[in-house]
Amino acid sequence: MGDWMDKEIIENMDQAAVLSEVASNAGAIMLQNGAEIYRVEDTIERIIKSKENIRDVDVYSTSNVIVLSFSLNGKIHTNVRRVKARRNNLYYIDKVNSFSRRFVAGDFNLDEALVELRAIKNDPGYSPRWQCLGSSLSAGAFLLLLRGRLEDMVLSFFVGLISYAISHLFEKAKFGFFLINFIAGIVVSLITMTFGYFFTGVEVNKVVVASMMAFLPGITLTNSMRDLMSGDVTSGLTGATTAFLISTALALGVALPITIATYLG
Repeated sequence: MGDWMDKEIIENMDQAAVLSEVASNAGAIMLQNGAEIYRVEDTIERIIKSKENIRDVDVYSTSNVIVLSFSLNGKIHTNVRRVKARRNNLYYIDKVNSFSRRFVAGDFNLDEALVELRAIKNDPGYSPRWQCLGSSLSAGAFLLLLRGRLEDMVLSFFVGLISYAISHLFEKAKFGFFLINFIAGIVVSLITMTFGYFFTGVEVNKVVVASMMAFLPGITLTNSMRDLMSGDVTSGLTGATTAFLISTALALGVALPITIATYLG
């Protein structure tokens, strides 16, 4: 661990530009993967303030924009970063948190920091297979909380696996989050109703609820409430609206096959 005297000193505006890129890149990765606004702003501030001769640090972030500025020898440097897509992936947030602590401790110079952040951004993270497996396990486990039968738990595991795999394909194709969750709701409802039609005794309601667990916007809603309580009203309202739209898309997707089956039956 480097001590304070070993830390790199910003000597000119070229180095200041690199520092702002390090800070904005770190913040953008966190924002893109669902970090709270206060966490994004705090991380950026800590990275910039780790340099002794930087003054007047200001950071402003919303759900899709980061603006930062600081002064060096009386000159102001500003950086604006646009984040177009957001998801919830704690893997990358943890990576950037660890990076920021090491950067502040002096383990990286500016060039090494850019390389490290590029490696974090290009890190594939957990493979889609593991993500699908996690989704299916959460679906099966939640059915136990609903006091479902063992047979229904196996069905919920299967439905959760298939629905998440299909939603992942649509996500890779760059479909919007509303359409992705709408399709996921349709898949969950359709598969469950099909099994319920051919196999008597299937508790369709419980299987549907359990299979949707991986899609529910719990993290988004929690983060929006934390942003609101932290005073970040714009981001908090945006997150709450997003959570409402995701829930609406899932509900509409689930209801569509049920409604059609009801009228046809």
